[in-house]
Amino acid sequence: MSAALRSVDLVESDEFVGAPGPVAAVPSPPWLRRHVRAAVAVGAAVVVVVVGLQGVSDARERAQVAALASVPGIVRPLSSDLRVAWRLPAEQASAVWSAPAQGVVVAGSSRQEGFRLIGRDEATGAVLWTTPVVPTPGPGAWTWCLPVARAGGDVTVCTAGSNSGLWEVTGPDRHLWVLEPHTGEVLAERTLPMTAQLAVHGGDLLVAQPADDDRWRLDATDPVTGASRWTFTTDPVTSTSTLMLDTPQLVDVDDGVLLVVPGHMWSVGADGRLRTEVSNDGAWWTGLRGGALLGFRQDGTGTGGYRSTVVLADGTQLPGADRDLDVSPDDGSAADVVVTAGAAAGAGQVVARSADDGHVLWTAAGSPNAAMMLRGRLYLGSPEAIEARDPRTGRLIWHRTLDHRAQQLATDGRSLLVTSGSSTVDAYAIDDGTPRWSASVADVPGIGASVVSLGFYGRTGHLLASLEDGSVVALR
Repeated sequence: MSAALRSVDLVESDEFVGAPGPVAAVPSPPWLRRHVRAAVAVGAAVVVVVVGLQGVSDARERAQVAALASVPGIVRPLSSDLRVAWRLPAEQASAVWSAPAQGVVVAGSSRQEGFRLIGRDEATGAVLWTTPVVPTPGPGAWTWCLPVARAGGDVTVCTAGSNSGLWEVTGPDRHLWVLEPHTGEVLAERTLPMTAQLAVHGGDLLVAQPADDDRWRLDATDPVTGASRWTFTTDPVTSTSTLMLDTPQLVDVDDGVLLVVPGHMWSVGADGRLRTEVSNDGAWWTGLRGGALLGFRQDGTGTGGYRSTVVLADGTQLPGADRDLDVSPDDGSAADVVVTAGAAAGAGQVVARSADDGHVLWTAAGSPNAAMMLRGRLYLGSPEAIEARDPRTGRLIWHRTLDHRAQQLATDGRSLLVTSGSSTVDAYAIDDGTPRWSASVADVPGIGASVVSLGFYGRTGHLLASLEDGSVVALR
């Protein structure tokens, strides 16, 4: 496997690191003969110190990696020696977009004899169980599963259809199966209209669907018993938006859920109470850091610009020209900083705001594709560079120019991992951006098909390669 490093240029910050010490004179041979025993002893002591320091450094790294184990988006350890961990055939490939429940990924498979749900070990891909279910959603069905936390252990809620979980309506109804993730036992079943949308928050299964001709209803229920926790119903709405969605947008955020239809957004707390309502033409909404929200859409000028509204946790609305910048992984450090991508004078920029009152803390030029928050540093990936900044001040810690696009950022706790959408993954030292290794999936034994895309998409904790034959390979 090729582990050749790519050409990069490093620009360090202007912090004082330390001045070099004086250059020692070379001792003469007679001096060396007289002090050879002392020199050997000192050399041995230096070796012991270096080995000891390396041991401390390794132990510190292991502790740091272990501390990140519970952070969503942290991937399994990777090295330049990539190997296939497991493979899903094309008909089961949609499972990588599902979230594992108790370490089990559930896929669906349509065969002549019917439809089956298949539970696989998230780490190894080993098949743990196969459960036939009805009704059959048809060939090529997309299967989508979410874990729901319960006192007795997580369950997984699955649905399947020609386009389950997306906007297009392709059938009269949607069937749900609630399963025990380790055994595949079906604990409950429900049928919903295809216009319904699903999400999970805490231990609640959330279902949004039309209440009548001009109102929407959001129900929080126990996934197994179906018992109602709460119901939220909107006031009548009349949309003037030019964007039409066949199903509502339902977005799980830190402290509740967003219910979105064209022209309207309701932020509903985990207790079912309305927190914020916004009526505008922001078609897409997402949660930001610090309890803030962002609604944005293209501004219609054809320049690629955006119109947006940032909504703070207290309901304050800030109009602007921001778009979403997904900060993931995010360990929660600098939680009072909201980060978005914006534009100024026709150029892209990063915008950092206070989550308390929305004032701009700093801006920096650039058009980031990806961001990550880890141990009090904000990492950014753009079409031409990666960099680390102080999230509160914007101070540049390090910057590295690349000869390829930084499409995605991820970390296994040891390295900053970068993919460009092609077949290569690059690793950099997370402290200073020094290149560590580069590996091409095309060199991995057993791939056997052309790589269409490579990335850290889905929630399996693996680097995933989509292949030309429609299958997906998880790498380790």
